[in-house]
Amino acid sequence: MNSRTHDGEGIPSRVIDLPTARGDGISRRPEPGAPAGQAGQWAAGWRLACLALGVVAAAVVVTTLSLRGLSFVNLDSLLAAPLSFQALLVLPAALAPLLLAAATLPRTVLINLAILAGLIASAEVAAWVLTPTPVAIHGEPEVLGGATFYVSDATLGYGLAPSVVARHQRMVGDEKVYDVTYEIDDRGRRHTPTNPGPPRRSFLLLFGDSNTFGEGLGQTGTLSYYAGQLAAGHRPYNYGVPGYGPQHMLELVQVRRFAQEVPEPEGYAVFFLIPAHIARVIGSSKVSTGWGRHFPYYQVGSDGDLAATGDFVHGRPLTTLAYHFWNKSNLAAALDVDLPPRYTKQDYRLTARILAEGGHQLARQVRLHGFYVILGQAYNDPQLRVLQELRDALAREGVPYLDYARLLDVRDPTYRISEFDAHNSATANRAIAARLVSDLRIAR
Repeated sequence: MNSRTHDGEGIPSRVIDLPTARGDGISRRPEPGAPAGQAGQWAAGWRLACLALGVVAAAVVVTTLSLRGLSFVNLDSLLAAPLSFQALLVLPAALAPLLLAAATLPRTVLINLAILAGLIASAEVAAWVLTPTPVAIHGEPEVLGGATFYVSDATLGYGLAPSVVARHQRMVGDEKVYDVTYEIDDRGRRHTPTNPGPPRRSFLLLFGDSNTFGEGLGQTGTLSYYAGQLAAGHRPYNYGVPGYGPQHMLELVQVRRFAQEVPEPEGYAVFFLIPAHIARVIGSSKVSTGWGRHFPYYQVGSDGDLAATGDFVHGRPLTTLAYHFWNKSNLAAALDVDLPPRYTKQDYRLTARILAEGGHQLARQVRLHGFYVILGQAYNDPQLRVLQELRDALAREGVPYLDYARLLDVRDPTYRISEFDAHNSATANRAIAARLVSDLRIAR
């Protein structure tokens, strides 16, 4: 202890440091730098441990890739064996940079990163708690007799099973939206009934997705049916398949022989396009990790030509994997964000180039009087802007189009199947078909 005393003459004496007695020994006051030294030793040991663990995690990743090969890194591998993929690749690949950062970055940076991680985790929890459970929508086509309605296809991703009849009941909660039957012919196309009469000497080929196919509609409610009714000299062929995009038409004309499938010697072809098709062409986060992960993946090469690069799983494995984990986020689901958040000029150009090439290759197989892209209805301003951008891209590629974006009053519910399903109703298909045969001048 310190003691300061005064002598009798008022002169202060010198400061005396007295030791403190503890038990039967005497302990000196610790040196000022001792605690800091112990903390420094602990920090150094912790950083060394993080470094060692980070190296081990990185070694696990390197070993896995050495044994399995780089081709192992894709969404199919994750979905086929999720536990081993997570344990051998995802977890160590995530831990390695975190541990190495903890071993090398300054303490202030680590604290800020920890705060950021905490905020993200809190947002995830809040999104999980606050987001209401969506209404359950269920019911897929069921083939009468037990076969499958969709069949795997190495080129297209999937197609329709040939020569089947399927019943499709769609339920939203306990409410039935529709209950219809689909008939598929021996070529995997939806059969389009036509009225008896004189032989039809021309064809009308219709490509597209569920709107062209007629999802939720009976055999006499589709766009191809009404077109065939109004253009009695043309036999309609429905090549629409639910979920398809523009690249599927291009693939179809490359793998199918239309001169053998279509006996009529000449005619027209159309592709019914909706704003969502851009996402299917580029493989957005919802498309490429869901029903479209094996869709054909096209890019515009350095020479300006189209380049086929497999599917979204194998043609760009890291991007599709990243999209998969993004879709697992509660926050992403709550915000309903589909990546990329907006389309670029290159995306529109790619879509237009695919449609142009599809029309060119089809014209080499059959005698076409014309190939047209129908720009379908837009339900809001963002969708309308997408169609406007695509219209300009089609014009630059020299692709003829028919702009029906404003043909229907989108506020009229009779043009949709139901409030839960925005697919075109039979009423909408009748109106579109009437305008189509008029524009093509094939009404009879």
